[in-house]
Amino acid sequence: MKQYKHITILETEEAYDNKPVYDILNNKSGDSLGLIFYYKQWKKYVFTQTRTEDEIIFDNSCLRDIVDFLENETTN
Repeated sequence: MKQYKHITILETEEAYDNKPVYDILNNKSGDSLGLIFYYKQWKKYVFTQTRTEDEIIFDNSCLRDIVDFLENETTN
């Protein structure tokens, strides 16, 4: 388990491609926000919000780009 300010990441009892799957939980509500799992096609772990065939996945590079945009291109 890894706990952050707003989320907690827990290893699930599931495995995907013989690798662990992690659930991302909202600390306030306990709701699942998505999963981290090993994506064989990219040979790396990725984040997804859904478990459907039409899933949208993000790797660390994609997520960094989103964070960069939020930090530098948006204003409060």
